[in-house]
Amino acid sequence: MPTFTYTAKDAAGKKQTGQIEADNVSSAGRILRERRLVPIRIVAGSGGFTLFKRTKVPLKERIIFTRQLAVMIKAGLPAVKALEALHHQTNNKHFQKIILELIAQVKGGQPLSTTMMKYPKVFPEVYTAVIRAGEQTGQLADVLFNLADQQEKQADLISKVRGAMMYPAIIFIALIGVAFLIVFFVLPSLKTVFADFGAELPTTTKLLFTTSEILRNYFYIVAPIFIGLLYLLKLWFGRPRGRLVYDKLKIKLPVFGMLTTKVYMSTFSRTMSMLIKASLPIIEAIRIVQKTIDNKHYEAAFNRIVKEVESGKPLSAAMAKEPLFPPMVSQLTTLGEESGNIESVLQEITRFYDSEVENLTKNLASLIEPIMLLVMGIGVAFIVASVLGPIYKLVSDFQ
Repeated sequence: MPTFTYTAKDAAGKKQTGQIEADNVSSAGRILRERRLVPIRIVAGSGGFTLFKRTKVPLKERIIFTRQLAVMIKAGLPAVKALEALHHQTNNKHFQKIILELIAQVKGGQPLSTTMMKYPKVFPEVYTAVIRAGEQTGQLADVLFNLADQQEKQADLISKVRGAMMYPAIIFIALIGVAFLIVFFVLPSLKTVFADFGAELPTTTKLLFTTSEILRNYFYIVAPIFIGLLYLLKLWFGRPRGRLVYDKLKIKLPVFGMLTTKVYMSTFSRTMSMLIKASLPIIEAIRIVQKTIDNKHYEAAFNRIVKEVESGKPLSAAMAKEPLFPPMVSQLTTLGEESGNIESVLQEITRFYDSEVENLTKNLASLIEPIMLLVMGIGVAFIVASVLGPIYKLVSDFQ
């Protein structure tokens, strides 16, 4: 939805500026009037140079916002007063503007969950759905505390996964650096030595030197072509068929596929447990969970699960038919359904997969090391065979 920058006057005649999402200028003007503001100027876009402006709300900041809001509402403070207090506590200008808009809309009589739905980049659907359920059941404070806890656990999970990815990233960068030194500095010197002695070079050595020469002499052509190919690959991954291949790789690659699957299962069970605890209908809960897992293959699996549940089958039976869900998940869900305590069972599943992810991320370096050694070994063996072979031949010729 497009963003518009506005200048308006409130009932007291005070000027206010901010940003608003709407379909067009007319819709933006109508929304402002609903907030009891008189539009003075509405322009499309963010209203200026935004390269160094913070236009995102970090997860950690949203967690603090959620927990503080829960504490204030639990203490009996009205939502508007709580939001006004939170507006002064954040240093994120973008978030401050959004909170101001929330205040204006809540003052106008709209529910908090409805106003938050207008900012999906800040408040995801699962977030607003849980708050809506809390408003309907009169348990908003409890729901907010639960939401903050779940977000903290999710943030911790994301942090562990990112930390685990640092080791392979550093090794990969180091490999690129070594390859650069060999291609641009070592091989040219060796080629000069072989040329001075008039040595007959094997095919692999010629291929290595030719590659080095092309990269050095035509780097200004090779580099843009390489970047262009990466960009085209990215575009293809964004298309339906390419996205299916990319999402398949995410769950099938050695080590990383295992980690991704466990993260998906942790996200699924944690979110599902939270939504069921908030008294959301099972179908709606599945639909929302579906959007929290960014994978087309899981999206298709959830669509099939929804159809099965709509036809009257239990959630566990529907999941048991999907190979993307480990048998343990469906079996434990069956126990939860039979005991009428599915929420607690899902929490146990979450704890199990959180522990699995933690162990896997701790051991990721030792799991990836053999793969890295294999790749490095093949590269080194090729270079050694291509370079040392002719050197030994030169030495033997001179003996």
